[in-house]
Amino acid sequence: RIGRLRLLFKLPLQVYGAFASPEYWPTEALAYIHWYTPLTPAPEKDHLMYQVKKMPLRNTNMAPADIIPISSIRQTCQLIPCFGAGVVPEEWRTDNVLDSCDRFFLNNWATKYAYQTLY
Repeated sequence: RIGRLRLLFKLPLQVYGAFASPEYWPTEALAYIHWYTPLTPAPEKDHLMYQVKKMPLRNTNMAPADIIPISSIRQTCQLIPCFGAGVVPEEWRTDNVLDSCDRFFLNNWATKYAYQTLY
């Protein structure tokens, strides 16, 4: 499953500086993840990379997201924006392209490990 890491955090041991946190709170670090769609069933024929898209917003106008233990994150991956045969929009920059673009290719050619595990 492909997601975008938005935040890493850990729940406090004390609440409001005085009360012990509930025992059921996880003690390990957590990650807030925005999810992308599942991978396409088959890779694109020209470059053999799979495509993912942003998930539609929920009726609350929020992206589908979860809080998960960071121990469940398997690896990083490189997403390449899909811009078709046209010109890359000038406003797309490294600091905003994940927000601006809706479709990406999953670069399974980035490393030998990615090639063997991302499909």
